[in-house]
Amino acid sequence: MSTTFLFVHGAWHGGWCWRATERALQAKGHETHAPTLTGLGERLHLAHAGITPDSHVEDILAVIKWRELNDIALVGHSYGGLIISGVASQVPEKIKTLVYLDAFAPEVSGRSIFADANPERMTAFEAEVGENGFMVEPDLFEAWTDDPKKREWLRSMCTPHPIGSFRHGVTLTDRRNEIGDRHFIVCSRNAPSPFQAEYQRIRTQDHWKTHEIATKHDAMVEDPDGLATMLDDIAKGET
Repeated sequence: MSTTFLFVHGAWHGGWCWRATERALQAKGHETHAPTLTGLGERLHLAHAGITPDSHVEDILAVIKWRELNDIALVGHSYGGLIISGVASQVPEKIKTLVYLDAFAPEVSGRSIFADANPERMTAFEAEVGENGFMVEPDLFEAWTDDPKKREWLRSMCTPHPIGSFRHGVTLTDRRNEIGDRHFIVCSRNAPSPFQAEYQRIRTQDHWKTHEIATKHDAMVEDPDGLATMLDDIAKGET
């Protein structure tokens, strides 16, 4: 049975990071979409100081509308967890499955979960941009993969990220709870991290299914085939 996967990347990344996972899922007969959020990747030239998580939610809502997508398995990595939560709050009828991949799963509308999860890092970002800047340089490559070649590739591909999407939370509604099939995949080798805390919180809740993949934070880069197999199993209801 074919599933339509819609991927939302994390901070500093772009749709490019899903390529290998997309190929593996397409080989299994699935349809995949991996857009790049405004102000990142090939859309870096569209960056502006007013970008918030809600701006990126609008990006994904537009993809769903104009590509006429339905029965979606919506997958969000890292910061992308905020975005899929916001999308699920708007169009739950379009979404079959929600998958959080080592991601934030916000519970409070409009609250900056990033600042709450790591206030020291947020303070450093604010100092980096100063009074007039609004783009934060990528960091923590060592947490994303241990593979030197893949790490260098990530360094060459990642772009600065608009700080407004860290300062602000995403708008949530209770409609996101209409989606019963919810999964959290923790990257078990990415520890310690705020996503480990998200995993520990979520695994005690009855309406979630939890999974582990033995990678650092960028599972879609480090083990795209393993991730694709896990997503295929989720789509089939086998895990």
